Amino acid sequence: MLVLIGPILFIVLILFAIRLQKQGLAGWKAALLVVLGSLLIVAIMFGLLFVGFEGFDRPPG
Repeated sequence: MLVLIGPILFIVLILFAIRLQKQGLAGWKAALLVVLGSLLIVAIMFGLLFVGFEGFDRPPG
């Protein structure tokens, strides 16, 4: 699931930044948006991984 969602979120973020830049947003602001959005996406992906594998190393029971 993460393999599909991560790249889709990155593509949506880049397309959103391109659309905003075409509407007149400064280039550095669009770049900052992509950087901060990428950090957020990576944090969400790692958070989902940590929650998904919580207790993975302990035996069931």
